[in-house]
Amino acid sequence: MWGKLISGGDINIMEQKRDDIALTRRRFLKMAGTTCVSLLITESLLSFPSSAAEEKIKKNEIAEGENINETLKRLFGNRKIEMSHVDLKAPIIAENGAVVPITVISDLPMDKDNYVKKIYIFVEGNLKPHIATIDLAPANGKAEFAMRIKMRKSSNIRAVLETSSGKLYNDIKPVKVTIGGCGGL
Repeated sequence: MWGKLISGGDINIMEQKRDDIALTRRRFLKMAGTTCVSLLITESLLSFPSSAAEEKIKKNEIAEGENINETLKRLFGNRKIEMSHVDLKAPIIAENGAVVPITVISDLPMDKDNYVKKIYIFVEGNLKPHIATIDLAPANGKAEFAMRIKMRKSSNIRAVLETSSGKLYNDIKPVKVTIGGCGGL
């Protein structure tokens, strides 16, 4: 009804406005899609490392195939690692290597000046033994952490705790894997 009032002669203004809106929506969707695609392409190009070696240095990643002794020496140098104050709980036999539950608990204090700063988790049989680093603070209240890990084959799991004073403590548990988690038994 209102369209008839605005219409004049052979041109209907309401129909013309609807066509303009439809064209504007199409144009908007095309522009939005093009912008999103160009942003994704730009982001992916910028995130590629200049070289694999530089990326490993930036992330402090362990080289594939590095054994546990090389890994520990690279991360901790010649510092002594004591076998105390850490309780690593892991199953004796893991039915599935893809999901092996572990828990790390420490009896060390979590005071403002003396606390567990980091927990490192290693699986000696994986291609990259260092699988996790957990940062802690005194606000955590207790040095305890649980997670599920992947194990390529039966091997030792090692948890290393680093205190704010730089001391290192660890515990080692052997785990037998019946079904491989990372590509093998």
